[in-house]
Amino acid sequence: MPASPDVFRALGALCEPPDPAHAGLAAALGLPVPPDAATFTGVFVFQLVPYAAPYLSPDGMLGGEAADRVAGFWRALQLTPPADPDHLAALLGLYAALGERENAEIRPDRAGAWREARRALLWEHLLTWVPAYIHAMTALSAGFHSAWARLLLEALLAEARVLTPPPSPPLHLRHVPELPGAGPDLVRALLAPARSGVLITRNDLMSAAAAAGLGARAGGREFTLRTLLDSGQPAVSGWLAGHAAWWAKQHRADVASLPRIAEHWLGRAQASAGVLQQLPSLPEPADHPRRDP
Repeated sequence: MPASPDVFRALGALCEPPDPAHAGLAAALGLPVPPDAATFTGVFVFQLVPYAAPYLSPDGMLGGEAADRVAGFWRALQLTPPADPDHLAALLGLYAALGERENAEIRPDRAGAWREARRALLWEHLLTWVPAYIHAMTALSAGFHSAWARLLLEALLAEARVLTPPPSPPLHLRHVPELPGAGPDLVRALLAPARSGVLITRNDLMSAAAAAGLGARAGGREFTLRTLLDSGQPAVSGWLAGHAAWWAKQHRADVASLPRIAEHWLGRAQASAGVLQQLPSLPEPADHPRRDP
């Protein structure tokens, strides 16, 4: 059964910085007590930022074309985009508002228009990345965040069963560059989930380093991943290839409910596993101006 707008609004609020009201929201949703600010920061700031752009952009960075496309959706509804239009809390709040507009509308044509807007938001700007984000979240963390993620996925999939996908594939997943072979741009491509089909968190990099008996040096994910691969340790690329294979398994399980979307992610994860199985060390790329989450 589809969730109420209030459920989506509450789920969105719970990925925002801690607030005293969150304990009541979590209790109403049947979730554990929300964690403290340090745990929140560790999960939503240092591991899995709750923005669409890093997961949908060809460069895996915050902002850029993917965030602009989300902002354009807000404008198409004659709404002023918020400061972070692709933040998950903003998107879920908008989804809730569209549901409320649809439910309150007495004219069938207007109700249908709000429903179409809700369907577009669901299939273009949420389901294109949130299921993968949730798989990463449940693998990363037990307790509150894992329970929150599972409830969010359950609510979105219930909506997907009611609001069938549009006839055209999502714009976010059209024309996404293929993963390059071994070369100076491969590390950045691996860290762009829409290209690689894989989410690589800071914890994942620590696990890859541990598998090779190496220390993960402090720094951004790109620096750390490049350093690990340049070590020439087969265990590093082997661990990453296994990680890509794990991701392919997650996406394959999603194909039945999200065929076009999950097939894109599955194909990219399989390609990543193939490249990583034969990976040499990598040369340095040019500097990148945008921020790695």
